[in-house]
Amino acid sequence: MKNIKYHLLFFVALLCFSITPSISKANTIEGKRAIVFFHDEVNRALLEENTEEINFIFDELPAAAVNVTEDQKELLASHPDIQMIQYDQPIEKSGQVIPYGYKMVGADKRVPSTLSGKGVKIAIIDSGVDTKHPDLQVAGGACFMTIVDVRGCKNSYNDDAGHGTHVAGVIGAKNNGIGVVGIAPQAQLYSIKVLDKNGIGTISTVMAGIEWAIKHDINVLNISITSSDYDEALERMVKQAYDSGVIIVAAAGNEGPPWAGDQSSVQYPAKFNEVIAVSSIDNKKQIGDLSSIGSEVELAAPGENIYSTVPTSLYVSGYDMMSGTSMAAPYVTGLIALYKEKYPEMTNRQIRMLLQKNAMDLGAKGRDIYYGYGLAQIDKQSVNGDIAVPYTTDGQGKITFDTSQLINKYNSFNMYRAGKLIASNVTATEVVDYASKGTIEYHFYPSADQSGDLNFVNLEVNNPGPAFKDLSLSHWYNRHMTYLHHQKILQGYPDGTIQPSKPLTRGDAAILVGRAIGVDTSSRTPRFTDVQSTVSAPYVEALAEKKIVSGYSDGTFRPNEQVTRAQMAILIAKAYEVAPQTGGTFKDVSSNVTGNQFINALAAQKIVGGYLDGTFRPYGNIDRASFSVFLARAENKDLR
Repeated sequence: MKNIKYHLLFFVALLCFSITPSISKANTIEGKRAIVFFHDEVNRALLEENTEEINFIFDELPAAAVNVTEDQKELLASHPDIQMIQYDQPIEKSGQVIPYGYKMVGADKRVPSTLSGKGVKIAIIDSGVDTKHPDLQVAGGACFMTIVDVRGCKNSYNDDAGHGTHVAGVIGAKNNGIGVVGIAPQAQLYSIKVLDKNGIGTISTVMAGIEWAIKHDINVLNISITSSDYDEALERMVKQAYDSGVIIVAAAGNEGPPWAGDQSSVQYPAKFNEVIAVSSIDNKKQIGDLSSIGSEVELAAPGENIYSTVPTSLYVSGYDMMSGTSMAAPYVTGLIALYKEKYPEMTNRQIRMLLQKNAMDLGAKGRDIYYGYGLAQIDKQSVNGDIAVPYTTDGQGKITFDTSQLINKYNSFNMYRAGKLIASNVTATEVVDYASKGTIEYHFYPSADQSGDLNFVNLEVNNPGPAFKDLSLSHWYNRHMTYLHHQKILQGYPDGTIQPSKPLTRGDAAILVGRAIGVDTSSRTPRFTDVQSTVSAPYVEALAEKKIVSGYSDGTFRPNEQVTRAQMAILIAKAYEVAPQTGGTFKDVSSNVTGNQFINALAAQKIVGGYLDGTFRPYGNIDRASFSVFLARAENKDLR
């Protein structure tokens, strides 16, 4: 059998550790520093009389840092103006290291800054990954070493060599304050073990690993292993994966420059057309001494003296330095995860083209045998070129975009809000969104079937309102609650909140649905004995007349009873006359669940959704935020 090998240069690094003193508690002769929180505004006179010293008064919170004795602390704690008092606590700088390669590929300037690779599935075909490493989260995997040795998977897909874990750290080490941080710290990492503890595998183990990736809908495949010989069987499997939509990244190899008479030293599978071949550069952007080069090199990435995770069973610290194209390839893989999260509708070919376009040209102008298109970079373009997307706001949450210039240039486009796709294949010359007060980042990008032009429009919208204390722009339900508020369906509270997490009651649900469908609330005698004196009474009665809601056998409606997700589905489906539907995809919605046909019908129309585990949880109570999302989707198809 042909052997597949990986090449590593291990560098002995003398790491000098110094102990950084923490910020200690500030002590006076008689007192210690404390933080005082007031109910309203800071009462400076009270602090001057009852503290040793006022150190700092905060502007954004009704709070102050002071020095107090124990007696003073107890006295202040009992004062009616003061909400809370606590002693100051020491902090110290994080122990997490940001590798030089992180900034070299521009990961510190990602657009939007929230990109983390979340939801993107990455498989690492290698020696396995340490599943117990504190800086890694492995979502799953498989071991195929039993193909060559029946005992080859005695430790499943765990790493017993060190190589695969190092690759995994470059891609996705957690951003948790320890060790290192990967390019895509929230990507889903899958360990595919095809090499033994000596770093040896075969073509068949690699093929089996690639096949596993295809079957499990992997988005990106990192192959930091090489073979010097062409193999048709491996090429067929690589092509199958590429045609299935998988993006494949591979190390170019550590053979150095080609021998006299040869044109390339790039190894397989990086040499295949379907694979992004990555060469290695150092912290000065110079090609690594042992990096393979050739016309197949597509991108360059940091690969020399890379500090990353290693198995804790092999290295006590859990971290070490390694070098080679094996370390360069995962930088590109991590970047691809960010691209994929940002543009989920893009194909593997489109993302590949965008990587080429964004690369920082190094060496000879244009593509060359050393750096390919250049140093791989984060997608951070913000130049709109000759396309403008004017917008207007009404101060009440509605944002109207004039997309006529986009339509004039493209057949259709996708629209992203803070990195999340909110509209696909749009052909309209005007698009409307809803948001609370703040600055929102939008991207408009050609639809997936237009691979010839990869320009996009980046736009920041400064939205003047409305403002709610507890409704952040980062909340997934922001646009839905703002829409309902704009339509005068959902109201806020006198204290400036909208209370998205507040449980929804039957009375509240009747009010919201009644306002949404515009029921007649003319004065009439309520049929239910327990709603007569409530705000919801006219809405409940109007909905009851339309047979949208009903009461209980004892003649009550129970307006203060919480609404379940199933009851919500029944209410919305009846209000919007959505025809019942048998059969659905939720694991916990059988024909025995009351309202199952309404749940299935709303799900089919993308009005309601379930959870990541495939359940709907029909008997779980619903809050104002979730109900608002489903009601807004029923009202406005553009919000689905």
